[in-house]
Amino acid sequence: MNLAASIFYDKEQKHLNLWWQGTLVLCVFIALNSLLYVLDQRMLGDEALWIKPLKFEISLIIHFTTLAVLAAWLSPEKRNGRAWKATTPIVVAAGLLEVMYIFLQAARGRESHFNNTTAIESTMYGLMGLGAVILVAGSFYLGYLLYREYQSREGDVFLLSAALGLTIGSVLTLIIASHLASGETGYLAPFDQEVLRMPLFSWYLNGEDLRIPHFLATHMMQLLPLYGLWLSRRNMPVGDAKVRLFRCTGIYSSVVVLLFVIALF
Repeated sequence: MNLAASIFYDKEQKHLNLWWQGTLVLCVFIALNSLLYVLDQRMLGDEALWIKPLKFEISLIIHFTTLAVLAAWLSPEKRNGRAWKATTPIVVAAGLLEVMYIFLQAARGRESHFNNTTAIESTMYGLMGLGAVILVAGSFYLGYLLYREYQSREGDVFLLSAALGLTIGSVLTLIIASHLASGETGYLAPFDQEVLRMPLFSWYLNGEDLRIPHFLATHMMQLLPLYGLWLSRRNMPVGDAKVRLFRCTGIYSSVVVLLFVIALF
C-alpha cells in the first residue's frame, strides 16, 4: 500500500485514518465554499455571508491535522487503546456536523451562532455547543495521553510542549467559549459602531471582542508544540529547554487571560 492510501485508509489503523478522512471532507467544503464566496455577494450581519463557514472549515482542518500528527507520537499501546479509539470517531463526527450546519445556515442566509429564532435553530445552537465541548475534550484527552507518554521519556521536550499546549489550550478555550455562548454576539461592539477592525478576521480592536482571546487559546494547541519542536532541535541542555518552554507557556497563557479579562470588563 502506498503512502497516500495508508493515510486515508488502512484496515489496521481505521481510527487514525479518520482524522485524515475528515480533513479531506473539509477540503471539499472549502473548495465549494470558496466558489460560493466569489459568486454569492450577500452579507450576513457585518461580514460577507460565506466568511464564517470558511473560517470554521480552516480552523477544523488545522485542529484535525494537529491531533492526527500529535497522536502519532504516542506509543502503540496508548495510540491503539480503547479509549482513544472510541474518542476519535466522536470528535471527528462532532466537527464535521458542526461545519455542515454552519454551511447550511449560510446557504439559507441565516445565523448559525447566537440564533434562537426558531425551535430547531435553538436546538441546533445547543447541539453546536455540545459539539464544541466534544472537540475540546478530545484535544484535552490527547494532551493527557501525551503527558503520560512524556513521563516515560522525560527528556523529550516536544512531548511536554504538546501536552501543555493541548491541555492548557483546551481549558482556556472551554472557559472563553462558555462566555462567548452566554452572550448575544460574542463581542460587545454593536455593528454600527465605528471601531477599528482587523482585516480578514473582522475582529473589533477596541479590547471588547472575546473572539481574540478565544482564537489565541485555541491555537495554543499548535503554537506551543511548534515552539517545543524548535527547542528540541536546538543544541541546549534539556533543563534549559524546559525552563524556556515553561516561561513561554506562562507568558502566552497570561496574555490570553489578560485579553479575556479586558474583554469582560
